[in-house]
Amino acid sequence: MTSDDDAGATLPRRRQVLRAATVTVIGAGVVTGTGAGIMRALNSHDGQPGSRLQLQSGDGSKVGILERDLRTLGLASTGSGTWQTPALDTSQVTMVGFTWRDGVRAPKILVRFRTRGGWSLWRPASLLRDLPDPASGEGIGKAGTAPVVVQPYSEPADGVQVHVTGQVPPELSITLLHAERLAGDARIAADASRSSVRTLRAAGPPMPTIYTRAQWGANESWRDGSPRYNSTILQAHVHHSASGNGYAQADVPALIRSFYKYHTKSLGWSDIAYNFLVDSFGTIWEGRYGGVDRPVRGAHTLGFNASSTGFCVIGNLDSVQPTSATLDSLARLASWKLAMYGRDPQGVTQVKSEGSDKFPNGRVVTLPVIDGHRDTNDTACPGGNLYAQLGNLRAAAAGAIAASTLKLKKPYAVDGKTILGKTLTVIDGKFKPRGAAVTYQWMRDNVAITGATGPTYVVDVPDVGTVLSVVVTGSVPGVAPISQGVALPVPCRSIPVVTLRTQRKPGRKVIVHVEVAAPGVAAADGQVLVMLGTRQRTIQVKNGKAIARFVGVDPGHWKVRCKYSRGTVIRPGKASDWVRVPGRGPLARG
Repeated sequence: MTSDDDAGATLPRRRQVLRAATVTVIGAGVVTGTGAGIMRALNSHDGQPGSRLQLQSGDGSKVGILERDLRTLGLASTGSGTWQTPALDTSQVTMVGFTWRDGVRAPKILVRFRTRGGWSLWRPASLLRDLPDPASGEGIGKAGTAPVVVQPYSEPADGVQVHVTGQVPPELSITLLHAERLAGDARIAADASRSSVRTLRAAGPPMPTIYTRAQWGANESWRDGSPRYNSTILQAHVHHSASGNGYAQADVPALIRSFYKYHTKSLGWSDIAYNFLVDSFGTIWEGRYGGVDRPVRGAHTLGFNASSTGFCVIGNLDSVQPTSATLDSLARLASWKLAMYGRDPQGVTQVKSEGSDKFPNGRVVTLPVIDGHRDTNDTACPGGNLYAQLGNLRAAAAGAIAASTLKLKKPYAVDGKTILGKTLTVIDGKFKPRGAAVTYQWMRDNVAITGATGPTYVVDVPDVGTVLSVVVTGSVPGVAPISQGVALPVPCRSIPVVTLRTQRKPGRKVIVHVEVAAPGVAAADGQVLVMLGTRQRTIQVKNGKAIARFVGVDPGHWKVRCKYSRGTVIRPGKASDWVRVPGRGPLARG
């Protein structure tokens, strides 16, 4: 929707006081002066003097609406070409819009809201240029403004006032709206699970999560007739609602229900205008009925609805920057939708206008495949801050489409043992396309090892006690690369150096000293099995040393063996030696 004016304005002092039919508001709706009788008449409802303007739903939707001709609400001249209503007491209001008979010059309309914090600044209700094509039959004879939302949305207004500059058009009406939160709104907004919408397409970028009309609470009885379908999709038009910011995530379903009611009940359109809506939290919502994976004809871009899809970001993107979540969702949505029809998000296309305020009917126009509303109509939409991001949006969407052609068809693996000095070798997998470039990066505890960029790697001393892995990356020009990480199952182990030294003590005693050293290990642990002949003892290794004592050893020449094992990051090892115990006995015993 268009947002051609400043977000807030202060009226000139001479316009702040109504002439002729002026009233003074004191407190909550008390009036004094000659306008008191007028205020009672204006705020009457169903013949009850003094009551507020009451919004009604009447259909169980909990979306209250009231549409009134501004002249019946006391719109009076305050000077040459300026008009103003009194302060109007209302039931809860969170959104207003204005409509009038089409074919006349649009006035400039300002509106302000009264909340518990007092009166807001005057805010422009900008001219609505998100429109159906004349041939569609939607909303014939009516023009209007973009809806203006109370800010913050969580604080509904209980009063409004309207200022008009210029010629007051015939049938100038105000629409007051308020959608209450439904029981499931907060849960749906916070739910990260995939919506019930599915696509049968197997190729191309994946379908993003899209929350359905049922999930945001669409009353399907408001729709008029069956959806219309385009023969193809040439473009995606990007819009902003221009309605205002400052809404919470749980407010979004209610906001969309209000847009929907304003479009159908006040403007007379067959459905909500947009094919998709994206909020500032990155949630994507289904818009116009007919199937998210079908080329549903919308009513969002006058003269260019016949071959396009429309994305609307909820908010005023002249006032704030689009969030990264919004931009990411727009890119995923655009890549998925445009890939169905083979469109290049960074390309251009030729489109025949069906008649807009910028291009006459029948004019063939060359436009970006992803464009902003201002490219096709005389409007500031989608807001300067979002429009400035369209180049990045096109690149991201193109990358997502291209990336869908690069796939890891067969996983890579690693052969070899994680032992000091051993060679690890990447076992080839397979990327698609076959010509994808493959690179390798070996990692130590998830930190890249400098210079280790080949398909083989020799386990080194710094690797002892760490977990090695390799990241294999496939890439093709213009496509986001795809990577696979392959981690080795166990930490790297060192090679022990086991030394054995024996001591002979009087009384046929033998002491066996074992020392274990290993590169990369400050102090070896584990245990050793020491065997002297048929006798054996198991000793724990502490700080790389262990001592085994044998007493009552028979005289002779004995072989001493040692088996080292169970070191934390040291593989098993062994050593042997001989010891001679004096006395009569065999020369050698083992």
